[in-house]
Amino acid sequence: MKDELLHRISRYLMLHGSFCNNIGLLNGKTGIVIFFFHYARYTGKKVYADFAGELIDEIYKEIHVNSPLNFKDGLCGIAWGMEYLIRNHFVEGNPDVVLEDLDKRIIEWDVRRITDYSLETGLSGIASYVISRMANREKEHISIRPDYIYDLIVSLKKNIKDNTNREMIEIMEDIIKGNTHVKFYNPVFNIIEKIKYNTQKIFEPSRSVGIVKAGYAGIGLQLMEINKQ
Repeated sequence: MKDELLHRISRYLMLHGSFCNNIGLLNGKTGIVIFFFHYARYTGKKVYADFAGELIDEIYKEIHVNSPLNFKDGLCGIAWGMEYLIRNHFVEGNPDVVLEDLDKRIIEWDVRRITDYSLETGLSGIASYVISRMANREKEHISIRPDYIYDLIVSLKKNIKDNTNREMIEIMEDIIKGNTHVKFYNPVFNIIEKIKYNTQKIFEPSRSVGIVKAGYAGIGLQLMEINKQ
């Protein structure tokens, strides 16, 4: 049953993935890319990894100067997704080279003036991106400087509502102290774990293709239990 559902989801996303106008992580193509690389590993079939690679090419062609910066639909989420793929050996490359332009654009965001603390569009999303880029580094990051991380910590501390933000603050404080041997922070697993859907009603015309809102990519990733791998 599970494998049949995954196969049907993969077919649907292969038909519709390229037509998705959103290139982001949670609602768009970056999330679909992550699904297909995991599905390629799950099935052992290279065709799915090849399709994911084609989607990555589309994502980079569709990024433009007015692309949003947030984690949900924008550059923070895309950069986080690419870092995730490299670290998990789905794709090869030096993230500092691959993500150089995205890093420069993202840090233009003045974290001292942001009053949105959410993962999707605010400070928690920026923190997730920063931790992903700084975790287990062998050399100092050229673009993301300690003063930027310090400003991010100060801004997050103004509104600590849950343990998630506290955990991210502690990780970034370790980074400031020079401890880059911190874990790669993965808030997407938490989202995927909480997805709920009716198995009998998965293939509805109104269902999104992304990860959130019980989209096809999110359901597929939950079925593969990527959080347990």
